[in-house]
Formats: sequence, C-alpha cells, structure tokens
Amino acid sequence: MSVRTLLLRLIFGLSFFLQLSIACWAQQNPDAVGNNADQGAADCPPLGVFPQLVMTKVQSCQRADSAEVTMPLKPDANGVAREKRIRGAYEYREYRISQSNEDSAFDNLVNLLPMAGFQVKYVLKPSTITGRKDNIWILIRISGDSYNVSMVRGSEELWTPVTSAEAISLAMMAHGSVDVYGIQFSPENQALQEKQSEILGEILKYLKQNANFTVTIESHRASQEGSPELDMEVTRKRANAVVAWLVAHGISRVRLRPKPCGRTQPLTENDTTIEVMRNDRIVLAKANT
Repeated sequence: MSVRTLLLRLIFGLSFFLQLSIACWAQQNPDAVGNNADQGAADCPPLGVFPQLVMTKVQSCQRADSAEVTMPLKPDANGVAREKRIRGAYEYREYRISQSNEDSAFDNLVNLLPMAGFQVKYVLKPSTITGRKDNIWILIRISGDSYNVSMVRGSEELWTPVTSAEAISLAMMAHGSVDVYGIQFSPENQALQEKQSEILGEILKYLKQNANFTVTIESHRASQEGSPELDMEVTRKRANAVVAWLVAHGISRVRLRPKPCGRTQPLTENDTTIEVMRNDRIVLAKANT
C-alpha cells in the first residue's frame, strides 16, 4: 500500500471521527456552537447511521413508518438507466451548507458514505448519490447551498422457487417464462449434477405434458468475483448441459434453444448472498416461433 493511500485513509478517517465528535458534542452543548447548532435537534434527531457534514445545519426532517423511494442506479451494460424502488421505514433530513463548504460538499458526501459503512451504488456529479448498507438505502440530493438525505430501511425481498411441474405450468401460463432454481452444476466444468437437481424431473414432466411448446433455456449468473466474460462462458456451458440432459431423457432437440445470458439480466442487486442466489438461475421461456 502506498504512502499516499495511507495518508488519504488517515485524513478521511480523521474527518469522519471529527464529524461524529462534533455531532455528539453539539447534542450535549447546544448553546455553545452558535450558528452551527442544530436548532431543531428536538424535532430532528441525527440519522445515526449517516452523520451530517461538518458546518451544516438541519433545516427540516420527515419520517414515516412506510414509504417508497426510487433509488437511481448505474446504467446497465447497454447504457440503459436503472432504478430500484425501496419501501420501508423512512427518514428524511435537509441540511444547509455553509458558503465556504459548498464546492466540496459533493465530494465530502461521496467519501463519507464508505466511512459510514455504505457502498456507493451510483454517483451523478454534482447532484445525486445513492448508497447502500445491508437493508438500508440512502439517496442524497445536492443543490447549491443545501443537500437532503432520504433513508429507507427496507426488508429482504421474499421469493419462493418453483418445485413442481404444476407450479412451472402456472408461471408459464401467467408470464410466458419461469425462473428455476436448484439445478446444480460441477464447479470444475459446469457438468450437470443430476442427483442433486430434483427440479430437472419436474421440468421434464412439464415439457412432456406440453409437447407443442418450443422453449428457450436461458442461463443466468452474476458472480461477485470474476469477469463478465467468464460468467457468459459459464452460462453457455450450463444452458447446453440442461438441453443435453433433456434431450437424453426424450425431449426433441428442435424444441429446445439454449441461451447464455451471463450477468446481463440480473433480477436484483448483487450485494447480498440471497441476491446472488436469485440472480443465479435457469429460465424457461416460451420461444417465439
């Protein structure tokens, strides 16, 4: 690690410590900090998980037991804008920035997020920052001499994988596709592990019950390590392995179209273990014939 990197981390760490110290001191000595004091401290307590910048003053606050906030995210691989709607317990703060700190406020907020344990999910200078810490999402908007923070404490999205031919059939009738989990592949060469993949029998049963359908076998994977190219190659092998198994068990090859998708179509963010599991899937979709 370079001396420059160490110095930067020391500076950011000291800045974060000073902000927390000043915030605590201001709460204990509200009359001693003059114009920098939070005059609405009784009505607008600190957010706690994300301290305000030094030399700023709370202007207003809101809270709700449940609210939905749209969080802008990085564009996808094709440059298309993305966003995520988060619903949960909601907190809002608006802060006034001192004139001397207006030019540096955006960069200071971007640096403050990781020091407070947040992952920076999106940045659009000079106005917008999205951050995430476990189930807490933060949207920061900066405008001139003020900035506001919208914080939502969401919950993990619930999902129930299909486990039967009947459930596959219902999903296909309703949506034209179904996400399938539970197919296991060898980590060495992505060979299909039949004994650990009971859902294969249900896919086979569904296809035999619907002999007039042509389906696309999509394979999706969004690993937290490795490259997009590696994920694409893994999904190519997996899609072909599923098709080969179905053909070996009596499904006509002309009815099956393997399609590797890599990490191009994630269902959700890829930050938590459950999100990684949701994105790693096989999809059966009715093919356009």
